[in-house]
Amino acid sequence: MTILDRYIFKQVLTATLVGIILFIVIWISPEILFKIIRNTIYGQITLETAVKLFFLEIPEILGKAIPVGLMIGSLFVFDRLSKDSELTIIRGIGVSVQRLFVPIIILSVIGAGICYFVYKDLIPYSNYGIKKIKKEIFQSHFVYMDKTAAGKPKNVLIIGGYNGSTIYSIKYLMFSDIVSSDTPLIKSIITADNAVIKKGYWVLNKGIEYKIAPNGVYEKIIPFKKMRVLDGKTAEQASKLLFYSTKRAKEMTNAELNNYMAVLKSVDMDDEYRFALSKYYQRFAHSLGCLFFAVCGVLLGFSRPSKQRFIGFSIGVSLIFVYYIILPFLDLLAQTGVLSPLLAAWTPNLILLTAIYSLIKYKEL
Repeated sequence: MTILDRYIFKQVLTATLVGIILFIVIWISPEILFKIIRNTIYGQITLETAVKLFFLEIPEILGKAIPVGLMIGSLFVFDRLSKDSELTIIRGIGVSVQRLFVPIIILSVIGAGICYFVYKDLIPYSNYGIKKIKKEIFQSHFVYMDKTAAGKPKNVLIIGGYNGSTIYSIKYLMFSDIVSSDTPLIKSIITADNAVIKKGYWVLNKGIEYKIAPNGVYEKIIPFKKMRVLDGKTAEQASKLLFYSTKRAKEMTNAELNNYMAVLKSVDMDDEYRFALSKYYQRFAHSLGCLFFAVCGVLLGFSRPSKQRFIGFSIGVSLIFVYYIILPFLDLLAQTGVLSPLLAAWTPNLILLTAIYSLIKYKEL
């Protein structure tokens, strides 16, 4: 890197770090910090737990703070260089506009790498850690349907509660192989107090089986201590889906998310699969968004010395707002199949690319 590159790199890096810190402070202070302090004062959590919760909240904010910080840092530095006529002097000695982007791109690539690490490791770890501290790892209702090769229901497992280790309040419905007007759809209803997952199968404990006769009335009522259900691949699928049901997509590492998507695809849960795939692509798209945010910041910073500074910052804030406000809407479009998960994940970056193209044309660079 030349002296000029190092100068711009250092200036933007400093401004970016300040922007990241300010973003985290502004984001975390109003609501999150107030709740932590309030719960500590009222004795609901200890001081040690409060400190843990505070630091565990930071990674998710950091995922947004890094690209935002890069935009603000780039905009601030290049706006100052424009206002002080330093850019005019730099370009006057033969340095092209394209050459000025080199240190920004290098810094953005570093930021993108850090951002990707935050999304794939830190955010899943911190979010799941918060749930464990708050004891929110609980699934109150879980349903798994085992289907025949023709796609018809074979068995249905209904779980009333799961806290990450204990499975309780079980209902297991067994369907008839032959369905006709004279044969009931359900041939047996099983209830059990709890269940245990073994290697390759499930065991229901302390339950009752209600056998249904062809005329639709109870044929037998059989109490049992243990009953084996869900063998082989079916047992594995149900186990994985139950485990992942206590986690949201952002609480899973890349490996977990890939495994979860594989299970969702195997059981034809298309909506959930598309949503998870969109979240997976977002980790790459939002990390690369660091580059587009930084370039937008540089372009917004290019201005005449007499031009008012707040215009560039206003446009920058608007882009940040649009980028993040449309994410839930895009998630819904991906989940319902209106947009492909890949396109839904990359749409915010396409908006930034459109803004970059418009700024280049407008400023005639």
